[in-house]
Amino acid sequence: MYPYIHIVGNFNIPTYGSLFLIGFIIAIFIGRHIGPSMGIGKDDAFYGMLYCAIGILIGSKVMYFVSKLPNVITNFSTVIEWAKTDFGGLMGYLFGGLVFYGGLIGAVIGIYRYCYHFRVSFKAFVNVYAPLIPLIHAFGRVGCFLAGCCYGMEYHGFGAVQFPSPDKFPMFDTDPVLSSVPRLPIQLIEAGLNIIAFIILWTLTKKRRNKPMQTMGFYLVYYTVARFVLEFFRGDIERGYFGAITTSQWISLLLLPIAVILIRGRWQQKHLNTQERPLNRRELARREKYKAWYDAQEAAARKQEAVTVQEQDSAGE
Repeated sequence: MYPYIHIVGNFNIPTYGSLFLIGFIIAIFIGRHIGPSMGIGKDDAFYGMLYCAIGILIGSKVMYFVSKLPNVITNFSTVIEWAKTDFGGLMGYLFGGLVFYGGLIGAVIGIYRYCYHFRVSFKAFVNVYAPLIPLIHAFGRVGCFLAGCCYGMEYHGFGAVQFPSPDKFPMFDTDPVLSSVPRLPIQLIEAGLNIIAFIILWTLTKKRRNKPMQTMGFYLVYYTVARFVLEFFRGDIERGYFGAITTSQWISLLLLPIAVILIRGRWQQKHLNTQERPLNRRELARREKYKAWYDAQEAAARKQEAVTVQEQDSAGE
């Protein structure tokens, strides 16, 4: 367990955030490398991910808040008193964590907003980065393991992990519940499953055997099923429950039919084309102002599309 990386003096940085950032940066480098061959320019592959990062932060925080709502509603009077005496502590309780599904949904919204605004192919952008989502997530789950969050159920078999006790190792500031019994290293199991997903999706992407958005559909089918099952082996009680199952399990059930729709490909072909939508008055004015730049961008896009088609024809031969 190593929740913080010591830099100098009293300055430390969270291990979880650092690992997630490393995975995110690696994904951007890969996206910029393969993007042009899939219809996404290097600049779009970079700036679109900045929108993605904003969406991840907002979405993951909002979903964490949603996971706390049942407790807030049940103990509403206590929450009001808490707000009066320690408002900062209450905000930490309500927004102090991150939820992956919220980040995923926020990322998709952020990317769609970028593609819509700059008339970039949303489907091509998703095809570039869909295989890289599990790679980023794997880094994040290793960070979870080192931080001691999202931990597994009590387990005494092969591979069980005993987290350090706060009495013996106060520098780790460990949750006493976490260290009370040996745990199933569910974070590392999920990280391994994400690596497997990355290898499979990357192989399919490199062979160009998927239609637009199908890679994202395959990822969602894989991960929603895996996450639904893994939730039964979690030991932390902070995830939030609605009825008999957790918030993440409900989201898995909601995303699974969407994944099937993306794999079939009919609805998304009709509704997710951000390049062929009509321009509004504001965009027409901006296009006229920067006409030379837009013409150069369109010429480059047509050239890249021709190269891509030629490469696919060569591969088919």
